[in-house]
Amino acid sequence: MPIIDEKFIEELKSKNNIVDVVSRYCNLQRKGSSNYWACCPLPGHTEKTPSFTVNEPGQFYHCFGCGKGGDVIKFIQEVESVDFMDAVRILAERVKMPIPEIDTKSEEEAQKARNKKERLFALMRETALFYAKNLPKADDMLEYLARRGVDEVAVRKFGMGASLDYYSLPNHLKSLGYSESEMLDAGVCQKGNKGVYDFQAQRLIVPIINSMGKVIAFGGRILEDKGFGKYKNTSETVLFNKKNTLFNVNNLKKIRQETDLDYVIMVEGYMDVISLFMAGFTNVVASMGTSLTLSQAKLLKRYTGKVLVSYDGDGAGQKATLRSLDIFENEGFEVKVVTLPDGLDPDDVIKKHGKETYANLLSQAVPLIDFKLKVLENGKDLDDTADKRKYLSECLALIKTVKSEFLKEELLHKVSNRTGISYQSLKRDLESGNITVQTEKPQVVVENKVVKMDGLSVAERTVLWAYLNGKDYTKDKDLSLIYFSDKTREKIAEHVLFEDGDIKSKLFTVLEDDDVVELDAVLSAGDVIPNKEQEKRYFNDCYKVVYKSNLEKDLKNLSELYKAEFDVNEKNKLALMIAQKTKELSKI
Repeated sequence: MPIIDEKFIEELKSKNNIVDVVSRYCNLQRKGSSNYWACCPLPGHTEKTPSFTVNEPGQFYHCFGCGKGGDVIKFIQEVESVDFMDAVRILAERVKMPIPEIDTKSEEEAQKARNKKERLFALMRETALFYAKNLPKADDMLEYLARRGVDEVAVRKFGMGASLDYYSLPNHLKSLGYSESEMLDAGVCQKGNKGVYDFQAQRLIVPIINSMGKVIAFGGRILEDKGFGKYKNTSETVLFNKKNTLFNVNNLKKIRQETDLDYVIMVEGYMDVISLFMAGFTNVVASMGTSLTLSQAKLLKRYTGKVLVSYDGDGAGQKATLRSLDIFENEGFEVKVVTLPDGLDPDDVIKKHGKETYANLLSQAVPLIDFKLKVLENGKDLDDTADKRKYLSECLALIKTVKSEFLKEELLHKVSNRTGISYQSLKRDLESGNITVQTEKPQVVVENKVVKMDGLSVAERTVLWAYLNGKDYTKDKDLSLIYFSDKTREKIAEHVLFEDGDIKSKLFTVLEDDDVVELDAVLSAGDVIPNKEQEKRYFNDCYKVVYKSNLEKDLKNLSELYKAEFDVNEKNKLALMIAQKTKELSKI
């Protein structure tokens, strides 16, 4: 940690009264002559009875619940999840105090990086303002917003805008003194044959703002069906990592500073957030798509310990909900699921049935375990003996994981009522321990998503992971000589073969939403390599598995063609190809 003059630190703390600073994050209530009390605002600690106290004469805080305490700098470190120097900067900026220069090389380098980030933040702000000024000129986008019921208040609240063409944004930024490299670093532009162009060209724009109130990225929606994804986010940059970001967290933070949050609603997309916000449900965030991450859950933990997951009512939404439930549960959240009518998202419910209906759905949200029981019934006919047995087996396996004996009994009664099997019989089976669950294929959790696993899938993902990470040993193998059994993996391989630069970041924008789960599995494949010291050998083995699989498929197809062919010459050609493939396979 850089050394800063102690006199500066003392002056900084004297100008930042801890009561004034803390009151921005919670409602302090004075009790006695010098102490203030509130429910703890620190990340990871939620409570209903105030145990967090601030002592004004001593300028310190202490929470009797979580045990944390310290001075005003320590408080900012905890509540904003930043290091000492960033906390000092936040407090110095608050009282307009310049930070003294630190004569160390490492600090100079760090300062250069901070200066670069600040300049990129300024560029992002100018870009957001540019888009916002464009919106009144975009009749088709104004018509779309009106059709979706998005009013002017919401447009201003969320800073919505429009990209009208490909080149007016970079030209505008150049006029402000920004370089093309800065535009590329910020992710607002890409490089093409005619120079840099607007990455979100001709899209409706929604800025993505971090918890510090700074624009870090943009979400764009195309209005016409052009054969590719409707929504597109800024590629990952030094400012933006979608796995660490929640949409609307900036507004959630403001709400948290004014009042305690009983819960937060988690939805899938920008429009769901905006629709709910307009309907009065302001304590809402989106997980930047259906794939909630551990980092996003930890970020949300700063503001609440209870979450209502309100994903879409379709099959994909329910699968995303299950993944999110497990992450939230592991992070200690009280989590409930809002069950929406099949095929509807929160925005649909508000528009078709009104905010009162949605409020009623929130009040009927069910706990995690109840939702999982319900999902186990999906796709099963309980009048069918095989389906019923499978359902019972899966329910008992789930109930066995519950620690509370009272809850176990309650859940067994629910299953009994649903299936007609007596409570006593179910209890005996549960206590016997002889519970087996049928599974189709082995599964593994990769980046909090359940992904089907088999030997070939593991091998194909490992091969792609090595190429995406530029491993030296991949130069000994030719990626163009193999093909992949999965369409998403084949798409990834094409980008590796025909594109340069940071392909990993680009893939999140060029692939469809349905491809993201598989992409995450590929990017995580290196985590399961059994022995890092033998990584090259493991890669070679995986490449061999894929190549062998290719040969076996080729032989099967050639054999079928051979059987169906009646022309003697063509049959001879096929026989020669079969012999060559067979020879290659024998070498492996």
